[in-house]
Amino acid sequence: MFRPRKGFEMTKKLAAAIQRDNELEDAGMHSDDRKTCWSHQSWAVDCETDPFHTQPSVHHYPRPA
Repeated sequence: MFRPRKGFEMTKKLAAAIQRDNELEDAGMHSDDRKTCWSHQSWAVDCETDPFHTQPSVHHYPRPA
């Protein structure tokens, strides 16, 4: 589920990093090794404390194809 943050702006660098992480994950990289957040379409460090990530849930796993 894409939930943009206040002041969210997708940059070309972020878009390229998300695409790269998606491809690496599809090739076998563990999702914990992502530099970007697939759910929030942002840098992982910007949302790592979001309740969406810190509260146990299965609503957003597995990642849709």
